Amino acid sequence: MVRALALAATLAVVSAQPLRAQEIQLRSLPPVQRLYQQRLELLQAGQEVPHFQGSASVNPDRAQQYMVSIGLAGVPQERGHFCGGITVAPRFVLTAAHCVAAGENAAAPIAPLAPEKLQVLSGTHVLFRGGKTSTPIRIVLHPQYRIDAPGIPQNDLALLEFKDAFAETPARIASDEEVDLTFRPGEKVLVLGWGTASFSAESPISTTLLWTFVDTADRAKCNQAYGGAVTEQMFCAGLGSSDSCQGDSGGPALGYDNKGLPVLIGIVSWGAGCTQKKYPGVYVNLAKYRNWIYETTGTTRTQ
Repeated sequence: MVRALALAATLAVVSAQPLRAQEIQLRSLPPVQRLYQQRLELLQAGQEVPHFQGSASVNPDRAQQYMVSIGLAGVPQERGHFCGGITVAPRFVLTAAHCVAAGENAAAPIAPLAPEKLQVLSGTHVLFRGGKTSTPIRIVLHPQYRIDAPGIPQNDLALLEFKDAFAETPARIASDEEVDLTFRPGEKVLVLGWGTASFSAESPISTTLLWTFVDTADRAKCNQAYGGAVTEQMFCAGLGSSDSCQGDSGGPALGYDNKGLPVLIGIVSWGAGCTQKKYPGVYVNLAKYRNWIYETTGTTRTQ
């Protein structure tokens, strides 16, 4: 899956070797936009983009049907997928802003990508079979989205609007009480995605939706690793054995309510490498952005 680029794409569940300091790269670097262009150039040149058939696929009866794949327009999804997303309103998909923004760094002007360059696959957990492909009509970046000089995305959220409503019931954003329940010591969150198993430009994505449970991490300890870069608008999860990775960015982090039903608490945003014990994945804390999501989508807390 992807961090900063996408969950640990395979929801990296393999244990990685420790990285030397100079090898550690924030998953937001190189930016998704640059990888987007590189992938597009490869596809236009007729070259094959690597992918693999995941072996830890989500059981169709238990798959989260509000999960969507964001890919390149006009390209088969198993080749063009680069980020995840989740429906949060009948006509809106929530994802990471760095997946769909054109600015690459702190100095560049930030604007959304042209909607017609993207296509979203919904209603299936297999990229090459079933589902419905839709093109967004509008991309709304969070008004305070930016990329800091070290390459860390701030307020890393975007909403994709579509002409027609999705058939699937949107995910429910967790209440404050449900968020507190999830963030208790020892609790885990569920992350899903079609991302890679390792942080590498050559690492293939999975054509089957993968999942893993990751441990929530103490923000203070997480900030020791990231030099204070983790703000109150973020949370950390993943302690080395499983993780989000490349291609998982924009996908969901789910907690559970008192009835055992999944609720949306976060969005895959950034991190260093994948499955690195010292460097947990960093997620957007949606509790801080509920009002913006409700206002932009025209929905209410009860919908």
